Amino acid sequence: MSERAQWGSRTGFILAAAGSAVGLGNIWKFPYITGTNGGGWFVLIYLACILLVGLPILAAEIMIGRAAQAQPVVAFERLKGKPTGWSLIGWMGVIGAFLILSFYIVVAGWSMDYTVKHLVDFGKPIREQAVAESRVYEATTSTEAMRDSLIAARADRIADPRIDAIEARVAPSVWKLNAEFESAMAATTDSEVPDLVRRARLLGDPRVQAAVSKVESLSAEMVDVRDDANRTAKEEFDDLDEASIRRQGADQFRRGLIGDRMGELFGGLATDGWTSIFWAGIFMFLTIAVVATGIGKGIEAACKVLMPILIVMILGMVAFATTLPGFAEGMSFVFKPDASALKPSGVLEALGHAFFTLSLGMGALITYGSYQKRGTPLFGQAVWIAGLDTGIALLACMMMFPIVFSFGQDPGSGPGLVFISMPLAFAEMGSGGILLGAVFFFLLTVAALTSAISLLEVAASYLIDRWNWSRPRAVISIGILIFGIGTLVAFSMSDGFFLASWTPGFGMSLFDTFDFVTSNWLLPLGGLLIAVYAGWFLPRKFRDAELASHSKATVGAWLLLVRFVAPAMVLLVLAQKIGLYDANELLYSIWN
Repeated sequence: MSERAQWGSRTGFILAAAGSAVGLGNIWKFPYITGTNGGGWFVLIYLACILLVGLPILAAEIMIGRAAQAQPVVAFERLKGKPTGWSLIGWMGVIGAFLILSFYIVVAGWSMDYTVKHLVDFGKPIREQAVAESRVYEATTSTEAMRDSLIAARADRIADPRIDAIEARVAPSVWKLNAEFESAMAATTDSEVPDLVRRARLLGDPRVQAAVSKVESLSAEMVDVRDDANRTAKEEFDDLDEASIRRQGADQFRRGLIGDRMGELFGGLATDGWTSIFWAGIFMFLTIAVVATGIGKGIEAACKVLMPILIVMILGMVAFATTLPGFAEGMSFVFKPDASALKPSGVLEALGHAFFTLSLGMGALITYGSYQKRGTPLFGQAVWIAGLDTGIALLACMMMFPIVFSFGQDPGSGPGLVFISMPLAFAEMGSGGILLGAVFFFLLTVAALTSAISLLEVAASYLIDRWNWSRPRAVISIGILIFGIGTLVAFSMSDGFFLASWTPGFGMSLFDTFDFVTSNWLLPLGGLLIAVYAGWFLPRKFRDAELASHSKATVGAWLLLVRFVAPAMVLLVLAQKIGLYDANELLYSIWN
């Protein structure tokens, strides 16, 4: 067997490992889950979870890889000195990496598609048509109608978070029972049975009666909140002159049109299997080319170029964001804590994302750690990797939310934040949005590529370490197989897909199925088992050798976290994700 490849430098390893962690999750998922969970408090809890869960398991993965000098499946056998059931962790990582990359290349392909679209200013005809239609709206709509529309939109933005806070005072099961009652009443409207009789029959169940009574008792309070929001919004717009009302009314109408068309455009791309697989194929080719070249000349060299490019681009976008009128509001949203905007399930989402964003549980850092020499200080590297990943996630928020607020978008718009809200904002900028949009989506593509490289390496390294395949043969073979599965994923949302029974059978598309299985099962279980193994079962001679350069206090703190805190918190996430309990329901029961 040939001598194992090694990283050329400590910096190269840190950049490659950070590149594995930094991906679509940082620039796509983290901002939108921050938005849907109210910003400030979510960010603080996320940072705490990185420290308590992410960092200890990250260090554990690197330690296992360095001690074994092998990829995940083989690593546990080498550490044990014989076949062991712990190799299941490695297999879960290989399968997880395989499945994730099969849909990851599709999303990365969408980023490439949008990069090119912005270079050719695809938003121009959309913007021009929206402007033309807004002119018609402006010419045919009265000032009072515009004022009413602006008041309604502003009132919704004021009232919705307050109403969410009121809803949080009642257990989710209560709202569910009330919704079932209201649905049954609405479905039987045409019945000959009088309303009072139908209501009495449905309220015969004491649980339903209690739920409906509780919700109805809050209805008046919600009405008051809505009325107050309307008054506040009305006062705000009553003070504006006619010219301001008409300008803002036309702007709101135009942005609504652009938003609708951007949504239709993205929906068309997501359901167009041929276009999706074209871009996914180019992205997969780039990933294969880097990984097949080797560790030093391929992965390390690529990450030494790609990571600085990514950091420079995102810093440049943040610098631009500081010039926008919505910068202060965006920063307040991200960094100002608002406890009323965060639900218990949001706390677990912060914990889950802190875990997944660092590429934990899939064996990527075990694999990367195996290419590093034993004995170099461990925890300092782990802090650098986690710090770079977390810093880029926060910078992504600082880049995106000022743009979102400056152009009247909803920060809690969910997954559409990147592929709908951001293109809308770039379209609103006119000619300047061409370059900014291209930079933004190229940045997203670069982030995706650094993660995809590590995912492919995890899967291909099994063939290299176990069966002594040459690197090009292993990488190309696995890459083609992943692309084949990715083709099915790309077409899974297209009309006429030959696996048409998949969605009704599983309740979700093939794309969503792969995402659910990996995010809810494989990665949490993998991370949990890695923490348990590193804390309790890793042979002491290996652990002592890897941690020899660290103080007893540092090692003791790490053992406490990896043995007790991290497993307990990962178990909470796992149980919530697979539906064993509802965090909002549980916490409400505890408090009441």
